[in-house]
Amino acid sequence: MPTFPGRVKKNPFLLGVFLITFSVLLFQILQTRILSVLTWYYLAFFAISVAMLGMTVGAVWVYLRRARFESTPLPVTLARFSMFTAIAMPASMIAQMCLVITQDHSLLMAVVWALLLAIMAVPYVFSGVVVSLALTRSPFPAGQVYGVDLVGASLGCAATIAVLNFIDGPTAIIVAGIISALAAMAFAASAEDPQAFRGKRWFQRPRSIAVALVLLAAFNAFSPMRFRPVLVKGRVEKQDERLYEKWNSYSRIIASVPVMEFPHLWGPSPKTPANLAVPSVDLNIDGDAATSMFHYDGTQQSVDFLKYDLVGLAYRLPGIHKSAVIGVGGGRDLVTAHYFGVPDITGVELNPIFVNLDTRVPGFSNFGGLDKVSDLKLHVDDARSWFAATHEKFDLVQMSMVDTWASTGAGAFTLSENGLYTLEGWRAFLKTLNPNGIFTVSRWYSPGDVNETGRMVGLATASLLDAGIPDARPHLFVATADRIATLVLSKSVFTPEQVAILTKTTQDLGFKVLLAPDHPADSALLRNAIASHNLRDLNRSLDGTYLDLTVPTDSRPFFFNQLRVLDVPKLIATLRMISSHRVATGSFSGNLMASGVLGLILLLSIEAVILTILVPLRRTARECRRPLVVSGSLYFGLIGMGFMMGEIALLQYFSIYLGHPVYSLGVCLFSLILSSGLGSLASERIKLRRRPSLMVWGLLVAGYFVMMEQLLPIVFQATTNRERTVRIAVSLAAIMPLGFLLGFAFPTGIHLVESIDERPTPWFWGINGAAGVLASVLGVVVSMSAGLNVTLLVAAACYLALIPVSFTLLDLGSKRVEEKVEADVLGDLVEA
Repeated sequence: MPTFPGRVKKNPFLLGVFLITFSVLLFQILQTRILSVLTWYYLAFFAISVAMLGMTVGAVWVYLRRARFESTPLPVTLARFSMFTAIAMPASMIAQMCLVITQDHSLLMAVVWALLLAIMAVPYVFSGVVVSLALTRSPFPAGQVYGVDLVGASLGCAATIAVLNFIDGPTAIIVAGIISALAAMAFAASAEDPQAFRGKRWFQRPRSIAVALVLLAAFNAFSPMRFRPVLVKGRVEKQDERLYEKWNSYSRIIASVPVMEFPHLWGPSPKTPANLAVPSVDLNIDGDAATSMFHYDGTQQSVDFLKYDLVGLAYRLPGIHKSAVIGVGGGRDLVTAHYFGVPDITGVELNPIFVNLDTRVPGFSNFGGLDKVSDLKLHVDDARSWFAATHEKFDLVQMSMVDTWASTGAGAFTLSENGLYTLEGWRAFLKTLNPNGIFTVSRWYSPGDVNETGRMVGLATASLLDAGIPDARPHLFVATADRIATLVLSKSVFTPEQVAILTKTTQDLGFKVLLAPDHPADSALLRNAIASHNLRDLNRSLDGTYLDLTVPTDSRPFFFNQLRVLDVPKLIATLRMISSHRVATGSFSGNLMASGVLGLILLLSIEAVILTILVPLRRTARECRRPLVVSGSLYFGLIGMGFMMGEIALLQYFSIYLGHPVYSLGVCLFSLILSSGLGSLASERIKLRRRPSLMVWGLLVAGYFVMMEQLLPIVFQATTNRERTVRIAVSLAAIMPLGFLLGFAFPTGIHLVESIDERPTPWFWGINGAAGVLASVLGVVVSMSAGLNVTLLVAAACYLALIPVSFTLLDLGSKRVEEKVEADVLGDLVEA
């Protein structure tokens, strides 16, 4: 391995490696937060693909320009590219904010998304150069450098949660740049010649860059002229209308100035007075989703308009003495329960920003008036975990329009609310109901089309079947108001009195009964669904439409995704129906747009991989024997595909188990990066060089994936009611052994191919990165269409396929040794 001449100081060098990988992982996860605000939730996973692409391109750059890099002292090069990374991070963020990204499937938008990919990739390219040089050109043991690299990366994952709890997203991006500048300072300090950076202009010195970024971060944190998203999800944000803004690892919440306006009711009655105006505050979540905080002064008159909202229908029933609200938001459902005379009210809210606004922030806590709600208990927690753990029993549990559409780097369609809309999730909610308890859920409704409402009714039917209730119809009442449907599910059979109250209230307020014990549904699909007596028949009845309305489970927790992505005939039929306006798209239109963009991103990723990785390295592959190139490409393609498929599935599995994607991101990435690094280091001692050891290793990895597919649901069900610290410990115990085994794959492959020929090694690095980039998108598609369990099985199949491929590489290596021996013997004979 070539090294640079002269001495390099060890401790500053290793500190630089730690800081640069720390900053890169911090930047990657912060990017998901920025993207979730600027664009739509389904683009947040884009950061994972771009990070892998950029880092791989950086490694390819080092290989193609190796002579130039070798002519410059290593510390100088590392410091320079770390400075480039430091500058590129905030510059990339600012450039992203300048792009106009709208929901428009046009050629221009394809160009814009391509620009977005390029802008986001730049910091990763520079940091990829740094990491590649540090690992392959330093005078220190590669295992030691790699270990520090992994520690920095794993801690960078965990740091994101803490950083966003104190500063806003744009400032946090600048902080990531500061850490890269500190890495540049450490690399500069590792130079043998301390004068290496003196005499240069200020912008070529690491310390100057670090100071400039610190001043920029301070300005951005405290100045009213700081960097803020202006064009958010295609709409211009009016800065003068915001009164409060707060970021955390879950979301960005903006509270508007109070205004007098017609109240934003989810399902307003046609009988609502047209001239009604009430004081209200709009609470915006990531630029799109929103909830309202209404002024409540403790009198019924101040919130009398709440009686006109369909989502409060279940409170009309008698015997509601203790209720719980999932998703507190601005407190409207809590006030609704109080308005209807419920004496004991509990609220469970995942986002602490809302709870602080409701109870502590001056100007908002007294405006919302929750201090006037007696016997109110608020819990900051994931609702599903809280309900699974509590021993309390309720007469009514309400979940109205809980959909923030806030995503993280855990993957596209990995929403914080996914776990609330699965069979296992509703099982946890129903167990907290008293024998005659009520569970009420409100979701979007498309008039003339069952759409999302059909999936809600199917999930309700499945939950009743799961509870041992063979006939769901006497337990269900569904009413609609324009674009909202409210489900009222009774744990016991509705009494004639209860049905009469719900029906009369619905008629009096001008709503429509969609389904009731004495009112069969107009839709044949819904009639067949509620008449099903087992889950298989239920899913079969729900499978007869152009949409996927089958029951969501923890293995396929995508309640909001209804497009059949992998069912090509039905997908084409759906697109034709939409293009001919024969489908009332409703809330499905957003899902359709998300899936379309997902496909476009896949195409852009393929193009980027070809142009930036495969084409530049094609000459390397051509110089070597075809059997080696084919077998090596298969090997590194399979480990790139298998690792990313497994990572995508695990991120989404554990986001449900741990309560939020951000916890999954921190725990899964931290443990996978750290344990796979330990496995890579262990591969130097536990060498996989023979068929038996390679076969055992491949079977262990594939078997572990299969075991997780079988056991994770059981483990989750048994421990979901435990403290989050316990669940994190369970997660680490499940992931760390897998990561350790996965860590053997890459170094083993490098040894196998280099024992044959060292020249195509850069090509195989590129193949591995390319496969990972594409698998980050394909993993999402497979998970949505077939389930997370199937994605894990695909990962298992990839590692199982490595066994014959690695055998082929072993045979090629043996043949290479024989050829070398024959050549040496022939040479000796010629000399003789």
